[in-house]
Amino acid sequence: MKVAITADVADENSPVSMVFGRCAYYAIYDTETNRLDFVPNPGAMIPRGAGVQAGQFLVEQGVQMLITGGMTGPNATMVLNQAGIRIINGFTGRIRDAIEQLRSGRLGGVSYQRTPYGSAGTELSPEDELRMLEEEKARIEERLEEIKRRLRELKK
Repeated sequence: MKVAITADVADENSPVSMVFGRCAYYAIYDTETNRLDFVPNPGAMIPRGAGVQAGQFLVEQGVQMLITGGMTGPNATMVLNQAGIRIINGFTGRIRDAIEQLRSGRLGGVSYQRTPYGSAGTELSPEDELRMLEEEKARIEERLEEIKRRLRELKK
């Protein structure tokens, strides 16, 4: 099975990226060969539709599971769902941690899939969707602050 893990840096010791469609790389891990490759995200810098393009790219790569530190957007989720790709949102840790948890079978505990529909196909309430979007916004703002801090450090 091929598993894509969102990455900002092509290093297995780096944290799993909080962004899906605009991350710099996808760490593609093959569970059968135990091989890990970092593939640049071709849509990281496009102005619109990065999540959908990223989803289509992962389908072309033959990926069957996605692990990301943030949440996939609704359009990207639709592309991934249609392709049968399992989504693990909200992973905290390094790329290596994700692979180790995957190998040991412990990864399932952090899995939830963000879609506009509940597991039975019923629409989420506006309150639940609002809560999910507020959580995603907070994670993005936190990541932005990390990026700003690192930019300040590099400019010294």
